[in-house]
Amino acid sequence: MRGSTLTEMTLRTVRVECYVGGRAEQTPRRIGLDGHEHVVARLLEESVEESLASNQQSRRYKVLTEEGLVLEVVRSSDGAWRLVS
Repeated sequence: MRGSTLTEMTLRTVRVECYVGGRAEQTPRRIGLDGHEHVVARLLEESVEESLASNQQSRRYKVLTEEGLVLEVVRSSDGAWRLVS
């Protein structure tokens, strides 16, 4: 569309290692991206999104890595992890 202010969200599949504790949800601890391991230093944001059309949930995490990168990853209902860019 010409002159559109909408932005397109691109999702790339990434490898995520998580901490799994008791009854808590999985939280990202390492993110494998372009052949590099990024260790998560801090969880900045977490949200649950639900599609009304398909009635499926996804979890979104925004993290700060030890290198100072801010990465946003989404875990879809099928278990796949994707980087939002």
